[in-house]
Amino acid sequence: MRRAFQFEDLLVKAEKAVVVSLIFSLVGLSFLQVLLRLLFHSGIVWMDPLLRHLAVWAGLTGAAVAARYSRHFALEAFVKFAPQRLHRPLEILAGLFTAAASLLLFYASYKFIRDEFAAGSVAFHINDLAVPGGWAEMIIPAALLLIAFHSLAGIFRPKDPLPGQGGY
Repeated sequence: MRRAFQFEDLLVKAEKAVVVSLIFSLVGLSFLQVLLRLLFHSGIVWMDPLLRHLAVWAGLTGAAVAARYSRHFALEAFVKFAPQRLHRPLEILAGLFTAAASLLLFYASYKFIRDEFAAGSVAFHINDLAVPGGWAEMIIPAALLLIAFHSLAGIFRPKDPLPGQGGY
């Protein structure tokens, strides 16, 4: 089990790096687009749809990170207001519910992505390059799978140590 938690820690570090990279990209590209519009009265045509997709990627990847720390749904607030003796059973129930809901949504998003590829939809064009809609939206099933994984791992994870007290 220890190795599974170490793998999850590496996964969360990668997720955090992706979120930070996406946010920096969003800020930088948005600033560039604003400058181009102010200075040259035009912008890059494909930048706005790209920025919308980057925002979705950043948000869903951030949701996966939030799932690791059990800060993702209002169910957590319900657990905190319950009597102390019910905390652990409710945490397990919330984790199972979150994982089940995420897996059901994963299946639906998998079918959606499959249909996007089958239809040959295009999310946006970068000059002559057509970015397929399925690739632009691939984060949806990936994030839902990560949320399910983090939620299930959270059921078995010992309480996080206080800073400076070591890990597993």
